[in-house]
Amino acid sequence: MQTETFIIGNREFTAGKMNAFDAGRLLLKLKSIIAPGLSQLGQGKKLESANVLDLFSGLDEKTHEEVIFPILAAAGAYSIENKRKIASATDMNLCFTVDNLLDFYLLVWEVLKLNFAPFIAQVGALFGNQDLPQAKNE
Repeated sequence: MQTETFIIGNREFTAGKMNAFDAGRLLLKLKSIIAPGLSQLGQGKKLESANVLDLFSGLDEKTHEEVIFPILAAAGAYSIENKRKIASATDMNLCFTVDNLLDFYLLVWEVLKLNFAPFIAQVGALFGNQDLPQAKNE
């Protein structure tokens, strides 16, 4: 697994690229959550400049258990400082506080970019800039 290191706040985290099956399975779960942010791609914005809050506007209470934690687990998200994998509510509570809660979502953002940015860029290149022919009304 290709592993990347992220500095978020003043702490160090690692995560890796998922296997293709997990990435595909989890991408299907992500589609309704991140669709608002991905629509920015269709407006000519790059993924790196997409608004993080727009990408997470589809979050609800079940999303953590059903989507976010499985993504972090599949990517092997790890807190160097806490010497702990981050894959559950308990892990989240042991690695983050209310004062640095944004750091958790920034970690999720980095893991999403690491694992899904190439796919999204490829889809955007294939379909995002094509002029679709308009149906003729006669």
